[in-house]
Amino acid sequence: MSMRGSIIQHRGQTSAWRLRVYLGKDPATGKERYSSKVFHGGRKDAEDLLNQMISKANAKEDPASNTTLEHLLVEWLRFCRNKGLSPKTTSDYEWRSRQRIIPELGSIPIDELSAKHLDDYYGALYAKGYSSSTIRHTHAIMRQALGQAVKWGWLKRNVALLATVSAPTSVPSSAPGVEQLKAIITEMSSSNLQFAAMVALAALSGARRGELLALHWSDVDIENSTLWIRGSLIYTKESGVVLGPTKTKRTRKVHLDPVMQAVIQKQTQALKDACAKLEIAHVENPWLFFGEIDGSKPLHPDSVSSAFRRATKRLGIEEFHFHSLRHFTATQLIAAGVDIRTVSGRLGHSDPSVTLRVYSHVLEDNDRAASDIMGHLLEP
Repeated sequence: MSMRGSIIQHRGQTSAWRLRVYLGKDPATGKERYSSKVFHGGRKDAEDLLNQMISKANAKEDPASNTTLEHLLVEWLRFCRNKGLSPKTTSDYEWRSRQRIIPELGSIPIDELSAKHLDDYYGALYAKGYSSSTIRHTHAIMRQALGQAVKWGWLKRNVALLATVSAPTSVPSSAPGVEQLKAIITEMSSSNLQFAAMVALAALSGARRGELLALHWSDVDIENSTLWIRGSLIYTKESGVVLGPTKTKRTRKVHLDPVMQAVIQKQTQALKDACAKLEIAHVENPWLFFGEIDGSKPLHPDSVSSAFRRATKRLGIEEFHFHSLRHFTATQLIAAGVDIRTVSGRLGHSDPSVTLRVYSHVLEDNDRAASDIMGHLLEP
């Protein structure tokens, strides 16, 4: 595309000129883009400068010359929201971008950003005490945003691919023991039976917090001992409580054992009893974990996590959080000899390799036990 330029004399100023070069449409927004300057001097010198601006624009033929990293991140975040990315994920991206990246690197034009800029920035984060996980998440944002800039034609290459980030270290996932889990359920029962029921169901099913909160009565098939997990309830400050798909965007079914069936039936009966006491009718298909007495609204996601934190604090086991219940499911099943593919399916992982990576420490313990068994076979 050949860039076009214009030169206009400032009104009332014989030696001042406004120079403007058309850069074409922004691939992300569709808006017209221009590069402008005000020049003081003779017309011929102004024309020479305009030609230089046109030549420079033609040489680059991309919008990056006037695009800062801050502008890219803003446009990329809008793109993430429009393409249907999880509101929770988008909210996390936005917080990290505005709180960490933009204040330090936002003013740098993206065509001047280098791997050295990123290496220095990551090094500064390490020096401030940020964890390796935090820095890898920050790097993931840079890699995706700059990668999208390449797809939009704003950049020729993604310099984030050249930056140096420490390799992830395997940190064993913390899970409560059986007796600790029983203590947590008992402690939560003293304040809210719904929260206790949700903890029990989370530990037995391996479902995520949002997946449990998204359950309706219609997702439970007691006759066939099946629980259908079809969506996830999430909360962000921007969008409030929203019902979306599961993390993998897949529906899965979980077999209900007698204890899980009893927990669910007790939960549905609690709603019926509450409605009968107030002499009101519940909605046609109530939420399993209800925030309104008629079942028309679900529990708020943060209320469950807050209650869990309070209970574990009272018990002196603050190292556990609600997500630890998924780790409980996985570690118990793997330790019992259940195959990885089955465990992965129950947890709703996108692939068994995810389960292998997250719970490698449990498999190592099992391998040691297997080694002892095999060694005894040929003992003198």
